[in-house]
Amino acid sequence: MGANDLVGRLKRLANRRGWTIRTVWGKGSHLKVWLNGRRTVIPCHSGDLPPGTFRQIKKDLDLTDAGLER
Repeated sequence: MGANDLVGRLKRLANRRGWTIRTVWGKGSHLKVWLNGRRTVIPCHSGDLPPGTFRQIKKDLDLTDAGLER
């Protein structure tokens, strides 16, 4: 899953659950994301996110795969 797809899914998830989401560009091509009071950094490079990076983003935001479906 690419960074743009992930951010879109996070926004839809926030809308469905009534959570707040805030995004701010950080250094380089990294996006800081606050979702329901939890923060993570998403690298916005071309291609898919590495599995370990994706796993850490889910852990930072306290999410499961079930919450990120389309």
